[in-house]
Amino acid sequence: MEESKVQALHDTLSKLKKSAGLGVASHYNFSGKIKTTTVDGKAIREDGLPNNPLYFPFVREGTYDPSKSNAKKYGDGRVIKRNFDDCKPVTPTSDGTSSSDGSDSEDEETKKKRKLEKKERKKAEKKAAKLEAKRQAKIEEKKRAKLEAKKLAKRNSISLNEESEEHKS
Repeated sequence: MEESKVQALHDTLSKLKKSAGLGVASHYNFSGKIKTTTVDGKAIREDGLPNNPLYFPFVREGTYDPSKSNAKKYGDGRVIKRNFDDCKPVTPTSDGTSSSDGSDSEDEETKKKRKLEKKERKKAEKKAAKLEAKRQAKIEEKKRAKLEAKKLAKRNSISLNEESEEHKS
């Protein structure tokens, strides 16, 4: 190929090259520029990690300093919380759930009491409804037995009347 065509191809491809990514030029890269040194013609990272794209976003433990102005440049204004002394410790309870110490535990206790009371109330209502249904069934059975007894008595009285009339004649 001619030199001009090769140059034009190179220019076109460099324009199409993806410029925004998670590499060093990106605003998502908090580590800044990676420091490398050249030894025997090979670039070696000063932090000891391998020099390939897989390890570019990583830094050695303890090398990141958030107090540097470079770190603030990439942030979006939010503060990273690094001191958790004001948080209440979470302790597991005997039933497997976790609860925190302090006033929240009192609220949880009252919630549990309310829940138990509601459960007991529901249970009592269910039992009362069951007993009422039983009572109604008993009353219906008594009414049916009484009606049956009346019909039987009526039949017996009719049959007795018929027998007495037959004896008279």
